[in-house]
Amino acid sequence: MTLRDQRQLEFAEQWITSGKFGILNLCPRFGKIRTSINIIKKTNPRNILIAYPDNKIKDSWQADFEELEHDDSNVTYTTHLSLKKQLDQLYDLIIIDEIHLLSEAQIEAVKELIHNHSYQSDYNGDVLGLTGTLSSWTEKTLEQELSLFVVAEYPIAKAIEEGVIVDYQIIVRRVPLDNTVQQNFKGKLRTEKKQFDALTWAINKSEKDGKNTMFLRLARMRIIQNSIAKRDCTKRILQNFKDERILVFCGVTSIADSLGIPSYHSKKNEKEMFENFASGDGNHMAVVKIGNTGVTYKPLNKVIINYFDSNGENLAQKINRCMAMEYDNPEKKAMIYIICSTEDVELKWLNKALEFFDKSKIKFV
Repeated sequence: MTLRDQRQLEFAEQWITSGKFGILNLCPRFGKIRTSINIIKKTNPRNILIAYPDNKIKDSWQADFEELEHDDSNVTYTTHLSLKKQLDQLYDLIIIDEIHLLSEAQIEAVKELIHNHSYQSDYNGDVLGLTGTLSSWTEKTLEQELSLFVVAEYPIAKAIEEGVIVDYQIIVRRVPLDNTVQQNFKGKLRTEKKQFDALTWAINKSEKDGKNTMFLRLARMRIIQNSIAKRDCTKRILQNFKDERILVFCGVTSIADSLGIPSYHSKKNEKEMFENFASGDGNHMAVVKIGNTGVTYKPLNKVIINYFDSNGENLAQKINRCMAMEYDNPEKKAMIYIICSTEDVELKWLNKALEFFDKSKIKFV
């Protein structure tokens, strides 16, 4: 039995002995699904509800059930979005995978689901929340709204120390926004830097006047998402590692499609190409809002993050895509390149988003 297997059994036991109602905060790439299947084997629930943010995670559940030769015929699968359709059903075990991603409306659906079980003695209504990236703010929300507390934790640093996931280095490449290429911004020809500065001025003025700045902030965020300077920096890194496997996370499809490498997102149908890359075929792949969670890439030790927001949970999921242990490559070290403009607002997003990571492993260049 490997140390990973042992830890998975230990955390399963911790959840059971703590009252079968709580959150396991176990770092990404550890094996939360297998830990959950250990729980299922030990508690033998009659019926189970498993909720997840997208269907790629469902595929991971079904693959692990099959690999561990455990029958999932008593499992009802649903997305977080469709949780509200389960409110008239009762379950012995409710598993909320990636619980940190629940929206306010979805939290309300879970709350009602838990409440419905409180009147039914025939069904346990045990609740297992799973996450690998839980901010203090989200943790507090889940405690207050659902009375779900973290009952066990396995942080990234501990998993690295025990050799369960690999060590990492984060390199932040800071690039000034482009100030030479004229672009058309709703009829005005400006560089991305000039447009960014104009929107920042408008935001500051609107705030001073007590006006809503949401749409101005979204417009400014779109400049960063579509940045020519950040795109060109991404291309240079790809060229430096043209013969190595790299996954690139982009904020918009136009950037993903302009990198000169295969791309996969909601506007493309090349699902097979994406699945082949995840299985180990091909060197480079760019994705948009896909592949953050529930996908294991074999082998992979380099990631480029062309766009991020201030949400540390989202960034941690992207970074951890390349931190899985590869037993034929014991010296592997994950290299994560984050492309950030030199604008204060994006640097603030980045500092907030890096809350889960060891500052000594982050280098700004």
